[in-house]
Amino acid sequence: MRVKLTRILSPEELLKMEKNLEAKYGVAFRELVNQYLRGGKRNSIYSKWAKLHYAYMAYEEEGELNFTFDEYVHAPISKLMKIFTEKKIRILMEIARGVESISDLARKVGRDVTNVYRDLKILEKHKIVKLEKAGKRVIPRIAVEKLTIEFT
Repeated sequence: MRVKLTRILSPEELLKMEKNLEAKYGVAFRELVNQYLRGGKRNSIYSKWAKLHYAYMAYEEEGELNFTFDEYVHAPISKLMKIFTEKKIRILMEIARGVESISDLARKVGRDVTNVYRDLKILEKHKIVKLEKAGKRVIPRIAVEKLTIEFT
């Protein structure tokens, strides 16, 4: 089975992806632009890299980032069933409605904070949620815009 996650990247992930492209192709983005303008052989990667680069620049200027990335994961159905249990789906539904903290989420789903936190860490590991620190609180947020399971 194949799972397609369409998720919003963090600024750190954008920078990491750009650094990986620099390492892979041995050139900084600015030099890639020069090669592209000269009609060089690296035209095929220019558009992907440009989207990353300019999305980060926009983030620096405006302070908001809304750059999505499609990621494919192959997983057996047994693993998917462990990730998407009824309790974890309920957690996701409550996060989507809005929660103020992990304690707030635990109250809303009627479960112990420790167990909810454990489930959140599993969902975070699979990049489905992100845990944002806000002072002493940790606020769970949905990290995906779209999740598709393909039966292939």
